[in-house]
Amino acid sequence: MLRAGIIGCGGITERRHGPVLASLSDHVKIEALADLAQERTELMGGKLGVATEHLYTNWENMLAQEELDLVHICTPHHLHEPQAIAAMKAGAHVFLEKPIATSLEEVDRMIAVAEQTGRKLTVGHNQLFSSVHRVTMEQIRSGVIGEVFLVRSEGFGSSHVVGRGINQQWRTQTKPGGGGALIDNGYHQVYNAIDYTGSPAVRVYARIGRHVHDIQVEDTALVLIEHASGATTSLQVGWSALAGAVGVNEILGTKGQIRFGGGETPVSVWRKDTGKWTQPIVEAEGPDELGFPVVVRHFIDAIENNGEVPVSGAEGRHILATVLAAYESGRSGQSVKVDTYE
Repeated sequence: MLRAGIIGCGGITERRHGPVLASLSDHVKIEALADLAQERTELMGGKLGVATEHLYTNWENMLAQEELDLVHICTPHHLHEPQAIAAMKAGAHVFLEKPIATSLEEVDRMIAVAEQTGRKLTVGHNQLFSSVHRVTMEQIRSGVIGEVFLVRSEGFGSSHVVGRGINQQWRTQTKPGGGGALIDNGYHQVYNAIDYTGSPAVRVYARIGRHVHDIQVEDTALVLIEHASGATTSLQVGWSALAGAVGVNEILGTKGQIRFGGGETPVSVWRKDTGKWTQPIVEAEGPDELGFPVVVRHFIDAIENNGEVPVSGAEGRHILATVLAAYESGRSGQSVKVDTYE
């Protein structure tokens, strides 16, 4: 039985990390929780059955006093590196919320400590494990749409997600967030696009700005990603669609195309050889799952059986490198080469 701790008891822990870990009670026991806001640890402790003596307002004390095999880190982005390194040095494997960090130097230090300690490190690219993504990838790999040459991904809302606890607006602040809509929401779109094309990002051009909200970070990002294969991703993301959500997800191939999203037919495939749209069967998920239970189960299995983690530190690094290249392009007005991991 793995002994788990969670650092950060905000909304993502309440909606996903806590319930999913609790559902794996044959493999995991949630032993301890830490959050700066005592009311959040008490709330989550009550929901998850964690005794009061194992609730902490100081995460360092939790790591020092508890013997944990696994730590989920669900805190503002700038805290990921120090907390992950401390947890691994304390003997725990680490599951990081996305993004993996806010700088490549932070990621490199985490990867180095994982190698030094023999602890496993993964990052929550949960949408790669969703039912819609799995069916989409099955269609791409089958060859029915030919070679992918363009991914269109647009995701807009009217505002950011408000946090819970001490600093509820951290996503709108430069230091804790490391950026705005792009690093918080667009990060998902980047790792999805790299999977759809089967090819890493090599160069990025971006227009990034703050147009609607009085915040420190961007509320709108428009990004073009050049992939090593020659494919292109057109990515748009923002908190600036005041009338409500706007979303487009489409993959164009040399022999067809795929559209996907919500509704009764979440994946639709058009084939040149038939000239028709078809809708493959997609297994239903809960409204807030988006592959999260699957990626957590994969990580637990990797720990128990000394297997490969679902998403490696190097993979997380590449996604962050692509996002950071977009920020640099937005500042310079020039296309920027994506940093590679040696």
